Amino acid sequence: MTRTWIAASAAVALMAGSAVAQTTSSTTTTYQTETPVVAPPVVVAPPPAMTQTTTQRTVDANGVETEHSKTTTSGTTVSPYGDATTTRRTTETTTVR
Repeated sequence: MTRTWIAASAAVALMAGSAVAQTTSSTTTTYQTETPVVAPPVVVAPPPAMTQTTTQRTVDANGVETEHSKTTTSGTTVSPYGDATTTRRTTETTTVR
């Protein structure tokens, strides 16, 4: 009888301990943040290339005709990193007839 009583007490103690062990607590915290809206970089188109031509014709006393032509071309390019490069090219031509 004592053995049964000890076994029953042990069983009750184990069940009471397991009941306490099964009690759990859970806390969930949720943070919601908004991603800031970032505007894309503004790309400014470079001005169009410009060409200027000047021509001068002269005839001397002997009837020799001279034509002097000067052409200047300039333009601007923009790299993907935003660096601007301006290019200017001048060509001079002299023709004698």
